Amino acid sequence: MDNYLLKNFIQRMILATSANAREAEMNQAKAEDTEFTGLSSAQSSLEEQVKELLSAMSLDEKITFIGGYKSLGIHAIPRLKLPSVWMTDATSGPRCYGPTAAFPSAIAMAATWDEEVIREAADHIAEATRAAGVSILLGPGVNIARVPTCGRNFEYMGEDPYLAGRLAAAYIQACQNRGVICTVKHLVANNSDYDRHKVSSDMEEAVLREIYLPAFERAVKEGGVDGVMTSYNPLNGTWMSENSKLITSILREEWGFQGFVVSDWNSLYSTLGPVKAGLDLEMPRGKWLSHKRLKKALQKGQIQESEIDAMVQRLLNTLFRAGVYQRPTINPQARRLHSDHDEAALRCARRGLVLLKNTAVEGAPLLPLKEGWGQTIVLCGPNASESAILGGGSCYVATTTGTISLEEGLKQEVAPGTTIITIPYRPHRPSLKDRRAFAAADVVILACGFNHVEESECYDRSWELPKGQRRLIHAASEQNPRCCVILTSGGGVETKSWAHKIPALIHGLYLGQSVGRATAQIILGRYNPTGRLPFTMAQNWEDIPATANYPRRYTRATPGRIFLGQGNPHVRSIRHWKYKEGLLVGYRGFDALNREPAFAFGHGLSYGKMAMKLVKTDTKTLSSNQSLSMTVEIENLGTMTDTAVVQAYIEGPTQPGRPPRELKGFCTQTLEAGKKERGILTLHYQDFRRWGKQGWTVLPGTYTIYLGTSSRTFFAHATLEIQ
Repeated sequence: MDNYLLKNFIQRMILATSANAREAEMNQAKAEDTEFTGLSSAQSSLEEQVKELLSAMSLDEKITFIGGYKSLGIHAIPRLKLPSVWMTDATSGPRCYGPTAAFPSAIAMAATWDEEVIREAADHIAEATRAAGVSILLGPGVNIARVPTCGRNFEYMGEDPYLAGRLAAAYIQACQNRGVICTVKHLVANNSDYDRHKVSSDMEEAVLREIYLPAFERAVKEGGVDGVMTSYNPLNGTWMSENSKLITSILREEWGFQGFVVSDWNSLYSTLGPVKAGLDLEMPRGKWLSHKRLKKALQKGQIQESEIDAMVQRLLNTLFRAGVYQRPTINPQARRLHSDHDEAALRCARRGLVLLKNTAVEGAPLLPLKEGWGQTIVLCGPNASESAILGGGSCYVATTTGTISLEEGLKQEVAPGTTIITIPYRPHRPSLKDRRAFAAADVVILACGFNHVEESECYDRSWELPKGQRRLIHAASEQNPRCCVILTSGGGVETKSWAHKIPALIHGLYLGQSVGRATAQIILGRYNPTGRLPFTMAQNWEDIPATANYPRRYTRATPGRIFLGQGNPHVRSIRHWKYKEGLLVGYRGFDALNREPAFAFGHGLSYGKMAMKLVKTDTKTLSSNQSLSMTVEIENLGTMTDTAVVQAYIEGPTQPGRPPRELKGFCTQTLEAGKKERGILTLHYQDFRRWGKQGWTVLPGTYTIYLGTSSRTFFAHATLEIQ
């Protein structure tokens, strides 16, 4: 099957199982549900009441409860008047039950570097979720961007575990404050969609602990997340759905997680393994945790009913603690579709857009664009008239409430007298007529990148832009030096072959339904671009340490890799990928190996200028359970409201295989023009820890803390002694 045809087929399958079909199923089930009328022991604790309910359940009811229902539900137990409970994909909005506002992707949210922006977005998403009668949101995602081409990178929050963890915790807190349970995913090391069902992520313990687990840990300890979803891939040869070390030893016993663990869809490979490991719920239905298989295991003495009881009890505890059964299925006060949601999505999109490059043409930066009488803007590219709002798969919101394209956004925003000419995109070489239009324009905007078919879960995407887009950029820049390229992708893209030919470059990162308005408002100067990259953009594919152990034909999708063997241990054997780069992921690898990135982690420009200086560090020494506060003075020297993102990188005692510096703090400050304010960065003792043979430890010695605006740009530093 042709690669593009296969990808189109997959997207149609995914969309066919969402939206109206799911809404109809849920409405039918809700009509059959009875309202929970309470437990008899009104004076008992919640845990005691749940135990009483559990004791009243039959074995058949317990087994039914731990297998999914109609793909996105938890079964009702009619005899005990427990109604069905509903889930929805995912981080950008409750996509599975009809129209909703499509918020920016998780990677675009991460580009804001702003917990308050993310809290606002998550609050609106949670309100729409409750208005749809849904109680469980299958997000956020925090897997680390190990390679830029992973099909699900847009669902996650970048390459750095500290950044991803802090932002995910903010998202979770806002959602769960609205009564919506979050399930942080995918535990763990789902860093490729090339063959996610049958490729084991093999790594040393230190790499697992320092790179791939910290965002999950922060989601649990700071975010208080109530749900965790396991990933498809095995870890060091063990399927995640039956990895007792991760699910029980680390997640529950070490971190104190009190919620439930749900499988990703069709990711179980046995019956005994998940039960013994501590999994609680198999989705989309009870296949391996079926009545037949579980009763057979009970009869043989391979499992005990008490183990099934523990699974049911963890589910019930979480659902009752979140108030799911004690309230109507639909919150009648919650707004499902509202202009407030649309405006919040727009604000988030504006903050997530990253200006990578803005050099001078004829003495002045190209952006913001000049407009007004006599100005002509030529627009071209595959994402010009039909903007890509999100990547594909389970996070794609197909039915939104207010999507407009970049072309429409520009027409709505430009000043009177500005002419906008849209040239239809064709992947072959631009015609003579097109070239003449490029040459005659005051500015050429090229909307390039990928869409939900080309970039999606189930397969990886290309590192390079499609050949036709690269041809378009070269042709337009040859005719007109005033070109701006707007990228849409969930991660890094090759720019070395063409970025030097254009003065302005923007990374859009899948901005949701507001992509057209947000992008137009930024390039026309209505607002300052303030986003910062949550990943490193490489110059060369070979510069990324992880690519040394990656398939050569990683872009090729095949039906076998996508469909065959999912949930079946007897079809296709596990392959092992060694994470030989160790800790050198993202900017860590570029710094350790002295490789120059195209655009550094944390980089982002604005139309103004910020002056920053370190004012005070409250201590020169640090001991266990102590914190360090650093006060930074920030002054907006520009003429527009602007946002500073001050980043703190720790450099400590050197060890073989370690990166020289790591992000361990940041603060985000928005200032009006001419204003001066102070921001505080707080670093905790545990931020200096490393994993060794004895577990977590903080090495004594001298540390240097660099303050900057990216992983490569610093304005101050301070030294610290750890005793």
